[in-house]
Amino acid sequence: MCTDAPVIHNPRDRAHPRSPLLRPEPGTAATLGFVLRYLGLFSDSFTLAVILWPFASAVLTLPILAMLYHKDHRLRLAAGLSAYLAVLYALGLVAFTLYPMPDDPVRFCATHHLLPQLDLLKFIQDAQTGLYGVLQLVMNVVFFMPMGFMLCRWAGWRFWVALPFSFGCSVFIETSQLTGFWGLYPCAYRQFDVDDMLTNTLGAVIGFGIAKLIGLVWPKKQIETGGMVTRPGFVHRAVALIIDVILMQICVFTISIAFMYAFYKLAVPLNNGRFNVGAFEVGTELVEWVPRLLAVCAFAVFEVWVPWRHRGQTLGCQYTQMTVESAPRTGTYRVAFYVTRTAVLGTWYLLLVDGANQPFWWLTFALLVFWLVAKRMPWDMIPATVASASPERS
Repeated sequence: MCTDAPVIHNPRDRAHPRSPLLRPEPGTAATLGFVLRYLGLFSDSFTLAVILWPFASAVLTLPILAMLYHKDHRLRLAAGLSAYLAVLYALGLVAFTLYPMPDDPVRFCATHHLLPQLDLLKFIQDAQTGLYGVLQLVMNVVFFMPMGFMLCRWAGWRFWVALPFSFGCSVFIETSQLTGFWGLYPCAYRQFDVDDMLTNTLGAVIGFGIAKLIGLVWPKKQIETGGMVTRPGFVHRAVALIIDVILMQICVFTISIAFMYAFYKLAVPLNNGRFNVGAFEVGTELVEWVPRLLAVCAFAVFEVWVPWRHRGQTLGCQYTQMTVESAPRTGTYRVAFYVTRTAVLGTWYLLLVDGANQPFWWLTFALLVFWLVAKRMPWDMIPATVASASPERS
């Protein structure tokens, strides 16, 4: 540690004993004010986690929901909330331990030299320094309690697997702090502390134990997995569709890049702003329309041909164990079903490819409202031709 009081960006940083911010004065009111100032050190990190959560959760939660649908064929409310909470916790843990970084790297690194703390019993001395030291130890334990709880209750891991995993996460965090987030920052801006690894792991053990005790009172219910879901909910449909959209976009992007490269190699520019490609004279509008044409072809394959040939299952539906055909239809009724679905959903996808402008969001909102009112999509209004031989699953 340097002789000057360090800039405190995180409660995991060691405070210089002369720092006026972190020295509690005697008295109840002063102690309360000290606690509030201590919690205020977390505000920037917590705000960062809250801001990032809606965006990161859209990416990180989707694979979790898809796996839940693949495993259980349906999504319980508790399972969906657990997935979101797990993402929120992971982002919060990163924000609390690694961010924010000091704004001026040159000045900070010139005046601060944070050496590793390798004394296993240093936490005893820290606890004797006063309220700040106690709170630091307590928060290091509390930070990892949710991890132990989730690994036991939600992931179903055994103790001998959860323990080294939690310890490994703490080692990763401490090493990241020691190395300036693996070289992204020119020096260590948090102190590597072996006591933190011990208290973090202790917190995970306590969280694991709490989950075990809760399991004795409220055992986890066994989920009965049946056949294919024929009446999927809105979230189930959305997850399957997003998987399909990702696959379609990968194909469209890959072929578009190949076309652009071929156009660049073969096209000869003319003085009028157009290009010669072999015996043809073309303009830049050809390049602009290629992604749209590829999107139409991709939709025709992924959302029309594949489900038509596989009992209403797209690739996303096959993974999440559902079908877009909510009722058995044959002949004209089945054709009408796919024509309606292609007209509505195809328009939605082309608007997405064109940049997700205002009409795209209005159509998305209209489909959501339609679902909330009718509990089905417009194409599901096409009547069935025969009675279902098996009970519908939703």
